[in-house]
Amino acid sequence: MSALVWLRTDLRSSWNSAIDYAVANHDKVSAVYYVTKQQWSKYHIAGCKIALICQRLRNLQKELQARNIELLVLDGDLYEGLPKSLNELCLKNSITHVYCNAEYEWDERQRDVSVKQALKNIDVTLAMFHDTCLVKPTEIMNLKGEPYKVFTPYFKRWLEATLQQLPGIPDNEHAKQTGLESPANQNLSTAIKPSETSNNAKVMDVWPATAPEITQKLNAFIIEFAPDYPKNRDIPSVEGTSKISPYLSIGALSPAQCLFHILQEYGDEALSPDHGAYTWVKEIAWRDFYRYVMFHFPHVSRGLPFQKHYQYFKWENNQQHFDAWKAGETGYPIVDAAMIALKQTGWMHNRLRMIVASFYCKHLLLPWKWAEDYFMSQLIDGDYASNNGGWQWSASVGTDAAPYFRIFNPTTQSERFDPKGEFIKTWLPALEHLSPKQIHEPSKHCDVQRLGYTLPIVEHKASVARTKERFKGFLAAR
Repeated sequence: MSALVWLRTDLRSSWNSAIDYAVANHDKVSAVYYVTKQQWSKYHIAGCKIALICQRLRNLQKELQARNIELLVLDGDLYEGLPKSLNELCLKNSITHVYCNAEYEWDERQRDVSVKQALKNIDVTLAMFHDTCLVKPTEIMNLKGEPYKVFTPYFKRWLEATLQQLPGIPDNEHAKQTGLESPANQNLSTAIKPSETSNNAKVMDVWPATAPEITQKLNAFIIEFAPDYPKNRDIPSVEGTSKISPYLSIGALSPAQCLFHILQEYGDEALSPDHGAYTWVKEIAWRDFYRYVMFHFPHVSRGLPFQKHYQYFKWENNQQHFDAWKAGETGYPIVDAAMIALKQTGWMHNRLRMIVASFYCKHLLLPWKWAEDYFMSQLIDGDYASNNGGWQWSASVGTDAAPYFRIFNPTTQSERFDPKGEFIKTWLPALEHLSPKQIHEPSKHCDVQRLGYTLPIVEHKASVARTKERFKGFLAAR
């Protein structure tokens, strides 16, 4: 019997249950990855993320060859064409079983239903594993047997479930032989032309894509920075975060692998609130939680707010404000520096994500869906579930959402988390000569237009008052 591993957001040769099971139970094993460019365009996938996927696939082909597994990279365009393509591939190579790791977004689940039925029609079995999360979404329910809607009680159960099934080192056995009877000539360069990702070469220098380099990056954070993570994770000018989110987003790392490595270093202390690493483990749980929400409440995958009544909330429709926010020209330095950094690097520090999102939703009152799509178009770690959950949280329309009346003051946030303006000066050189007192609110201290900077596009107090009134009125009218 010959097995095919269908890779999606699990671009790794180890810590991959679908691969390990196929190797352990079949003599012939091969793998396939579909480049779905039209689907990526539909989902606003960033060019830098596509470049990372390509770089990772090049290395993954070599890593899988070391396990005697050939990886085909084929053109898939849209999901609708995958059932037929997989059927043809299975028939051509006498494949009897297809294995993959589950994805929980609505479109992906519908795709997999179609593929499963198509394969069943030719007597090929499709089986799924659940490496995408540390805890499978169906394993955690409240006492009523219903899914949790709030993170804190979910996390308590998540931690209990995690302790009961701690990850171990995978075997990484070799396949006895490749499953391809007639190997395809198509390779990565024909599926994605080098010119399509060349503009992101500078970004890729920051994100190595071989398995040893990625693991080294993970371990360097765990050893050097994890103990101080709670203190340093909010300071954008400090290397206090792991920066492994791009690898998690494409599956070059698995959450089980992350947990294993941190437990190797700190033991059970890493799961105690008294240890700095605990806060980082909690971030892994947040990643699971947003997938959990996608699975149990699929309407959030279809552009609707978790709290459905908010689909009728009246957001502003100010294109000029939206363009100014995207360009980093709002007149609020911490917001502008963050947005310019995003555009140039494809990455944004988590504290900055919260600041710019709060400003966008609660000062500009613009539709959160616009920003959700824009972030996906820029982020190298663009992750649909986490991005959607984060924007709904910021807009106060999601699960576990911030109350509408709790609004970040961007100036106060700037003073607190970038006190000397180090991050701001890195990305706004026009302000580099300002003092720490001036840089957080420069329009109050000097003629910013002469410096080449912009005046604030909205006034803080008036904007906050408007937002509170809009939300209060909406909720009162329900």
